[in-house]
Amino acid sequence: MGEPDSRVGTQFGPYRLDALLGRGGMGEVYRAFDTVRDREVAVKVLHERFAGDRTYEERFRRESQAVARLGEPHIIPIHDYGEIDGVLYLDMRLVEGEDLRARLRRTGPLSSRDAVGVIGQVAEALDAAHAAGLVHRDVKPENILVTASDFAYLVDFGIAHQAADTRLTQAGTAIGSLPYMAPELLDGVESGSATDVYSLTAVLFEALTGRPPFPGTTVSQIVRATVMNQVPSTRQFAPGVPPQLDAVVARGLAKDPAARFQSAGELAAAARAALDGRWPPGIEAPTAGLQTGPGAYDPTVIGAAPPMTAPMPPPGPSGPQYVGPAGHYPGPTGPQMYSEPRDDGRALHIVLGALIGLLVLALLGMGVYWFGFRDEAGTDSAAGPSSTTTLTTTVPATDSAATPPPGTRNCSSEVGVASSVTSCEFAYNVQSAYTAGGPKGQARTVVADSPVTGRSYTMSCTPENGVVVCRGGNNAVVVIF
Repeated sequence: MGEPDSRVGTQFGPYRLDALLGRGGMGEVYRAFDTVRDREVAVKVLHERFAGDRTYEERFRRESQAVARLGEPHIIPIHDYGEIDGVLYLDMRLVEGEDLRARLRRTGPLSSRDAVGVIGQVAEALDAAHAAGLVHRDVKPENILVTASDFAYLVDFGIAHQAADTRLTQAGTAIGSLPYMAPELLDGVESGSATDVYSLTAVLFEALTGRPPFPGTTVSQIVRATVMNQVPSTRQFAPGVPPQLDAVVARGLAKDPAARFQSAGELAAAARAALDGRWPPGIEAPTAGLQTGPGAYDPTVIGAAPPMTAPMPPPGPSGPQYVGPAGHYPGPTGPQMYSEPRDDGRALHIVLGALIGLLVLALLGMGVYWFGFRDEAGTDSAAGPSSTTTLTTTVPATDSAATPPPGTRNCSSEVGVASSVTSCEFAYNVQSAYTAGGPKGQARTVVADSPVTGRSYTMSCTPENGVVVCRGGNNAVVVIF
């Protein structure tokens, strides 16, 4: 029958094919006019290579019937299906809009609220289908249609993959959808609702950041990254994403299906709660899916999490911060939740004469440090006085009694490490990133490069007992004095 575009302007059974709306591995979708029912419709004409495959044809008919019975508002209604001249087709409601892929190309990443809004609608469609025993198997931006009023539809439901087929090249759809395929599918495990949850979360990741979680230019690159690489943080590419939503995305992308959300609706509810600054129920559970830093996921301990050795930070104005397996996640009021160490209030009990004495001693101590010990510590004296201004402007005199975490090993007079897996080279980079972000003594999240691994890691820094402790990455702990 020639190239697919040659069908435009031709008659296909009772349908006049007026315009090509889209093309995929399974076939083409046309704007068509039903000359029998006198209405405009969308007709999907499947590739001729599926003709004669009785197993596929039976599965296509069975699932078409099931989708037609669902009646879920976010699944485009199917009017009719069948075969014309040996070619399978679907007659669907014509919806004016664009697929999510086209929208992202046109506008760039969506706001957190808009992205969660689209995903929530698609989750309703998936939950309805899962309840009927259907698994989509091909959730991706191209299969999400969004109208001008931001009403979302999930299309191409249940016809993308044969039930027992695990070949990557089947119908050309798996290759086009690899960035959204759950790791277990790449190992030949039968798909289920958890695989759709993973794919929907991958779409959410891309809607927030403008890129899939594990991009690549070849099949092997994407497969290796999906199965072996750490779950990346959305905040690495879109810093405006709330940390609570970042944790939700990380859980939805967990390598272990059991560690993900148990339904698409649960994922959507958790994402909506995260938008309100709340840690959704279950996010505190020590699962691998909660890790957010590029180096925070260890694929050798899927479903497990490192022990939480750090103490819980003091409660702030809106409740305590969450300490997760990858370190501290800022609480509802953001990374500036704690601006000073907890023990600053003790200065209220110091008499005026003692306070003056402490200040004098502090100034003398800083003078001795500057002239007598700085070069001995190995610090580059060419950096000038600006490298120590934070000592005089942000650290109160009571920091002379600062207590670093147990086991802290000094790298210099300004920074140390408190875990055996943290190098001093990485600690220096964390310190530089922290001091570049604002005054010392404030809680904030930074990203620093490790000269040892060559990767970037997200570190959550909070004041503790007169020092700043940064945790993240693969159990890294950096102490800034």
